[in-house]
Amino acid sequence: MYKELIISVFIISSIFILDYISQRYTDKAINESIQDLVVLKENINKDNTKNLIEDINKKYNKWLEFHRILAFFIEHNELEKVETNYVTGKSYIESENYKDALSEIEKTIFIMQHINDKYSVNLENIF
Repeated sequence: MYKELIISVFIISSIFILDYISQRYTDKAINESIQDLVVLKENINKDNTKNLIEDINKKYNKWLEFHRILAFFIEHNELEKVETNYVTGKSYIESENYKDALSEIEKTIFIMQHINDKYSVNLENIF
């Protein structure tokens, strides 16, 4: 009887601990990526387009590093939406179509915020 209780407590504790770790990593990855995109958006709005291609490539590579780990515990479709918008925005910046690039950056930020909200532990997501 005690053996089963100990195993059950261990399993439940492990679930909560791993969920906490994954939630912290998701928050970190999403918030850093959103901050990068906000800076990129500000540079476009200020007509500071000198190093935008290099800048978005760095931010995209940073996202890919986060993506590698996030893919373990977030739906692939959600991450695919972010990646698609990132690539589309990147191509608009490369073709110097900044108005459409801003639109794609906004979409990417929205989807990232949605992912963060969707996978956070709160009463709305539990019930």
